[in-house]
Amino acid sequence: MKFVIVLFLSLLFLGCGSKLSTNEINNAQPSAVEHTNFYSQAEQPVSFSDVISLAYEPSTEKLFYGDSELQYVERWSPTDNESDNDLPVLIFIHGGCWSNAYRINQSYPISTALALNGFHVWSVEYRATGDQGGGWPGTYNDIEQALAFISTVEDTYYSERKQVVLGHSAGGHLALLAASNFDSDSKAIGLAAITQLVTYASESGGCNSLAISFMNGSPDDVPEQYALANPKLNQIVDKAYLFVGEIDPIVDTTQARNSGLPFEIVEGTGHFDWIHPGTQSFEKLLQYLLNF
Repeated sequence: MKFVIVLFLSLLFLGCGSKLSTNEINNAQPSAVEHTNFYSQAEQPVSFSDVISLAYEPSTEKLFYGDSELQYVERWSPTDNESDNDLPVLIFIHGGCWSNAYRINQSYPISTALALNGFHVWSVEYRATGDQGGGWPGTYNDIEQALAFISTVEDTYYSERKQVVLGHSAGGHLALLAASNFDSDSKAIGLAAITQLVTYASESGGCNSLAISFMNGSPDDVPEQYALANPKLNQIVDKAYLFVGEIDPIVDTTQARNSGLPFEIVEGTGHFDWIHPGTQSFEKLLQYLLNF
């Protein structure tokens, strides 16, 4: 009889334990690769539609840095609430050929995955080509204004931390341009970034032609504007790093090879693999950031 009572109490205890919430379990056993429980492994290369079809956690806050409904930033806090780590604050600038056909929602999966791994993440929305005030120089002015805004509110959320600005594709161009114009200790990481705008706009391709739309003319039409819009690469050698895919059909590896910046070309990687948390390319980026 005594054995039966002990067995009953043991089963009752286990049954109660199984009702712990997911948050309680995560807080009890935080993982350095929490995103693998959220995102299934994906075969590379992935498409843009693969990325935007992914699930994500909503941002914890949306703040406006300007008067336009498109001038805002969204913030993700570390999902496990462990904000006392030494990881850098990440600011993400999405790509999309500088066009308003592509928006901030493409950044939601990568922002979610980075927050799941303990990072504080900001993602920037901006006026793009086709929006009132977008195109050159309005789009870039939005990036400058957003980064300055984030700097002013940063201390509200965290103590002094390193800051890393990540940009994908056209967002990589904007991130590198900002890094070359700002006198700060922030680091910049270009993911399939356009580093040489004149060369890119002179080549054939859908995104290449949109570079001309962004600049309101070809390099021959407005050379002085291209000079202003191209990142000053020689000034950011010590604070920038590039990742580019070997089989990227949108941004050729020469954009990294000829930049003069430190870079890594990753085999079997396409254009959108960097922002899909289920890929090996994202894993490579994550490990770089975790050891930053």
